Amino acid sequence: MKPNDLLRRRLSTALAMSPLCLGLTAQAQSTLPKTLTFLVPQNAGGSNDVMARAVAARLPALIGSNVVVENRTGAGGNVGSAYVAKSGVKDGSMWLVTVNSTQAINPALYKNTGFDPINDFEPVAAIALVQHAIVVSPKLPVNNLADLIALARREPGKYSYGSAGNGTFSHLLMEMLKKSQKINLTHVPYKGVAPAITDVISGNVSYLVSTVPACLQFIKSGQLKPLAVTSLHRAPALPDVVLANDTVPGLVGELWVAIYAPKGVPKEMIEQMRKAVATLQTQTDMEAFLTAQGATALKAGPTELLAMTREEIAKWGAVVRDSGMTVD
Repeated sequence: MKPNDLLRRRLSTALAMSPLCLGLTAQAQSTLPKTLTFLVPQNAGGSNDVMARAVAARLPALIGSNVVVENRTGAGGNVGSAYVAKSGVKDGSMWLVTVNSTQAINPALYKNTGFDPINDFEPVAAIALVQHAIVVSPKLPVNNLADLIALARREPGKYSYGSAGNGTFSHLLMEMLKKSQKINLTHVPYKGVAPAITDVISGNVSYLVSTVPACLQFIKSGQLKPLAVTSLHRAPALPDVVLANDTVPGLVGELWVAIYAPKGVPKEMIEQMRKAVATLQTQTDMEAFLTAQGATALKAGPTELLAMTREEIAKWGAVVRDSGMTVD
């Protein structure tokens, strides 16, 4: 056989096999299932749920999968988080969309959460940062955080603060303030931030640490007065409100929403989800949505999110231990 004939035969054989090779390559790559579930361990309508639904509505255009949001609540987020952790679902069809308070505070607050925040999950991507504000009724004779501290010192035990519940950010941040400033305040826990806001407005409690999205409309209407935000940077929705950290160094607490996968989900799927979230965060409509919610995009992939989770566990674990609080 002539050399040219042999070359042509080898080339024909290679071309004939190429579709098979491409098929094998495609099969080797992990792709997301057609339907995904975002498991939210908090109530519908909360900051976490709202963020999860906003992402779920926009993801299909980027990944070609439908996304269903399911709320599985209880025990401060432990029920839903434990469900995902122990589900054994490794095909990329289930994702946990949760907040750092559940991942970082609960392990110190509860004797048994039912999950390990580090070993039971694969960190995927952060979605958004939700800032908090210290708010009071306009009737309270204070104009800033220093005034509030001075008032509490003049009349120890007279003033109270509301929270969204035991062990929540709104509770722990005020415990940090009490300890650092050596002031006596009465804690009044509520089931969620909404009733706490109502009682601050009516004067039943003196003040509150609230997420900015929850209290923003009442600030704009003049029913609440913001004294400071408890973040490292000023809140875009409240640009004139100063940082609590400037008056009380270290009084910093920020709620963030992030996506985690059950342990064992293929890295390719995690990367696909991370890229999709990163793309969403650059889209104009998503940016507008976050601004309207009083939130900002928080850009972090698996490595950064793991580090953030570890840091939060160390920080809030110390606060819980120092306060001596427990839930169960």
